[in-house]
Amino acid sequence: MRRLVLILAVLSVVGCVTKEVGKDPAPEANDKEAAQINLQLGVNYYRQGNIDASRDKLEKAIVQDPNLAAAYRMLGLVYQSMGDLDEADEKYLRSVKLASSDPDTLNDYAGFLCFERGEVDRALEYFDKAIRVPLNENRNMLYSNGARCAMTTQPEKAEDYLRTALSQDPENAQLMIQMADLAYRQRQYLQARIFLERAYQIVEPSPTMLFLLARTEAQLGNIAKSGEYRSQLLRMYPRSEEALAIDQSGIN
Repeated sequence: MRRLVLILAVLSVVGCVTKEVGKDPAPEANDKEAAQINLQLGVNYYRQGNIDASRDKLEKAIVQDPNLAAAYRMLGLVYQSMGDLDEADEKYLRSVKLASSDPDTLNDYAGFLCFERGEVDRALEYFDKAIRVPLNENRNMLYSNGARCAMTTQPEKAEDYLRTALSQDPENAQLMIQMADLAYRQRQYLQARIFLERAYQIVEPSPTMLFLLARTEAQLGNIAKSGEYRSQLLRMYPRSEEALAIDQSGIN
């Protein structure tokens, strides 16, 4: 669920520290530069799996620059990975307050609220706020994440997200698979088949796609076709979670 790649992309931009030759920087500038360095070190330690060192560097960064939203955002991820959800919530929320118009920051907190805390309504508020940010290049990603969040408890909202995203990107196979998953959950098996077959023509089938195809065809009574997709899943992705699930529990 986490989107560390986007976090790191942001940090790579802010990570370069320069000084003007011949001038001594003010103490505040020194602190901000040090904060940026500790932020980068915290990211690097996290990438290496050294969570304690990452936390220490990031905590130093926010002492040096209490308004460094990216450090709070990264700390949210660190504490989340440590299982300290209350502390993670506090850090994510602080990052949102400092960067309230940044869609990626809003998305991270929304994802945390939904998938870690089960606070779907609050999460959707933040997804919607992120979607409303002007000139947002990641809007379809936000629609997709919002749909995942809403799928179980608010399927109509999930469908609205996905249809809006597909209207803007009609060849997006991942959105089609999400629509198929939603249709399957609502027992609209013919509609699920339509979206899955469209996606199948665009991209190489993923474990999720093949698993859903096999189950959808079984529900439609096409046992032979269902078996073909099942065999394809086991052949192409024998160690996937979907292959294990379909092999152990069948297709129904």
